[in-house]
Amino acid sequence: MQIYLDKTKYAEYMEGKKTMREVSLLDAVIPESGMTMSDADLMTVFGSTDVWKCMEEIALHGEPQYSVQEKREMTEKKRRQIIDYIFKTYIDGVTNLPVPITRIENGMNTIKGLKIDLNVSVSKQGDSIAKQLKSTIPFKKNETHGFLYISLA
Repeated sequence: MQIYLDKTKYAEYMEGKKTMREVSLLDAVIPESGMTMSDADLMTVFGSTDVWKCMEEIALHGEPQYSVQEKREMTEKKRRQIIDYIFKTYIDGVTNLPVPITRIENGMNTIKGLKIDLNVSVSKQGDSIAKQLKSTIPFKKNETHGFLYISLA
């Protein structure tokens, strides 16, 4: 099943800032064959005959088609976000100082088979990569623990 959306507004739709009607370029669900779908077909596949609800279902659970250049840019942006997350979240376990960004980048370049997944959160990937880098960089999560006492009087 396919739907046609404005790529520039798709991210805003996924964040809940725009509605399907605002990002849609065509108000139809198109099967792989290229024909239009009848109400009976929509009911069978999606459990609803409302085209907009069916389009929302496809937009939420489908996979967008991007050009190779767009995927590269998105992957590089995600990589930068992961590096920034590691820089802000982890410290050197020996000196208790932040690990330099270039050291994190160089460490990531040494990980064989490292794939940046666009659908996995930055924090989840950052923690996973930091765990892999622990053999070369003595990472420690920068956490502060404390207690909060509230007087009931």
